[in-house]
Amino acid sequence: MTSYSLKTIANLIDAQIFSGNEQFEITAIASDEGNESEIQYIRDEEFIKKHKNFLAKTCLIPSNLADKALNFENILVSEDVELSFSLLTSLFKNEINDSNFVSCDYKFVNNPTFGSGSCISSKASFGKNVSIGCNCVIGDNVSIGDNTIIESNAVIYNSCIIGKNNFISSGVIIGSSGFGFIFRDNSWKNIHHLGNVIIGDNVSIGANTCIDKATLGSTVIESNVIIDNLVHIAHNVKIGSGTAIAAKVGIAGSTIIGKKCLIGGMVGIFGHLSIADNVVISPKSNVYRDIKKQGRYSSMFPLFEHSIWKKISILISKIDKIYSLLKK
Repeated sequence: MTSYSLKTIANLIDAQIFSGNEQFEITAIASDEGNESEIQYIRDEEFIKKHKNFLAKTCLIPSNLADKALNFENILVSEDVELSFSLLTSLFKNEINDSNFVSCDYKFVNNPTFGSGSCISSKASFGKNVSIGCNCVIGDNVSIGDNTIIESNAVIYNSCIIGKNNFISSGVIIGSSGFGFIFRDNSWKNIHHLGNVIIGDNVSIGANTCIDKATLGSTVIESNVIIDNLVHIAHNVKIGSGTAIAAKVGIAGSTIIGKKCLIGGMVGIFGHLSIADNVVISPKSNVYRDIKKQGRYSSMFPLFEHSIWKKISILISKIDKIYSLLKK
C-alpha cells in the first residue's frame, strides 16, 4: 500500500500544514467510510454540517475554514482547495497494471472459462461457473460471483465487485473514470476517480452501457436491476433494487434512484438528485429536481409540424411575460 507523509503531500499539492504531525503517514483519500490513516477532503462549511462524525485524523480544507476543523489531529489548508484535491487524487489513482495480466489458461480457483484474447489480472477472483467472452479485460482485485456471464469486449476496471447470476452484454464498461475536471490556468485539470462499482445479484446490463466508478467510495447497482443498451451511469450514482432502465438514459453523478423505478428511453437525469421508490418516468423526459413521492412523471412535448413548432417555441420563450400580464 502506497503512503505519503503529511509533509510530502503538502509539498506535492501546494498546501500548508496548519497543525499536526508532518511525519504522519496517509494511505488514501477518505470516503464516507474512511479510516484514521486517510485524508478527508472538505470543500466548504456545508460539507462539515452534513458530516458530523469523521473517522479520518487528517483533513484538507480551505484556508478560511481551518478553525472549523478542530476535530482533526492533522490539518492541511489550501487557498485553492479544489486544485489541491485534483493534485491529491493523482497521487492515489489506481490504474490497470498490465504486468498482472495472465494467459487464459492460468489456473484460477473455481476454473472460470475465458474466450480468446481476454486479458485477466491474476489478482481477480471468480465464483463458480463464471464465463468470460473474447477480448475482455478484467482488472486487479475485481471480484465476480457465481454463474455470472460476461460477453465479449467488456471491460471491468480495478476493484469492482460483481455479484451472482449477472448477465453483462458485449461492450459494457464498468469502473471507468467519471467526468471530473476543474478549469485552472486556461486548461482542464483532472480529478481522478478512486472508487469502484458494486453490482448486486441477478442484474442484466445491455450492450455498450458505461458505469463510472465513484470519485471516492462506490457507485452502486443493487440486485434485480435491468439496464438496456447504451445507458450511461455516472460516478457515485446509486440505483435501488428492482429498477428497470431503458436505452440511451443518462444519469448524472451522485443521483440516488429508488427501488422498483421504471425509467423510459432517452431520459436525462440531472446530478445530485434523489428519486423515490416506485417512480415511473416517461421516455425523453428531463429530470432536474428531486422526485419525493411515487407516481408517473413526464416532461416532454408531442411532435408538431416544424412551422407550428416555431410558433410554439416563441410562445414558450415569452411565457413569463404572458403569465405576468394574465396575473394583472
